[in-house]
Amino acid sequence: MTNIVLADDHELMRESIASLLREEPDFNIIGQCSNGCELLKLVECFRPNVVVVDVSMPEINGIEAARLIHKINPFTRIIALSIYTDEAYIRDMITAGASGYVIKSEAAKDLVEAIRLCSRGKVYFSEVIADTLRIIQSNNGKRENFFINQYSRSDSVTEEIYKVLPI
Repeated sequence: MTNIVLADDHELMRESIASLLREEPDFNIIGQCSNGCELLKLVECFRPNVVVVDVSMPEINGIEAARLIHKINPFTRIIALSIYTDEAYIRDMITAGASGYVIKSEAAKDLVEAIRLCSRGKVYFSEVIADTLRIIQSNNGKRENFFINQYSRSDSVTEEIYKVLPI
């Protein structure tokens, strides 16, 4: 059973995602919240396997929440759920410890697979995010070092990123 916490400041989005995930018999939604402070309390209390977090939330945004979650429980896998496809948001979420990044418009198609993969120690990026990461890589001409330090807890995660982003 994969225990999941959902964090999004838009109730309709949060409930839609919860409804989608409840269809999966091996997923258990153990908490929902609308801001980063509530999210941190839920993570500390329940120690979920996976957190699905909106990048932009009140009080503590998803990027800072991801950093703090990683400190509270480095085994909780973090998946960003966002409308943002800008390089800066992607880079910040990965640097903060996210194992996945799903675009909200693709959530119905991507989120279940992202949760399954990330809960098994792998990574998942929506196609448009993976494309942006490939551009970052090709612009640098080598593997981007920002992945390595963020995933020091698991070399397999770093290797998974490079499998997704062949250069």
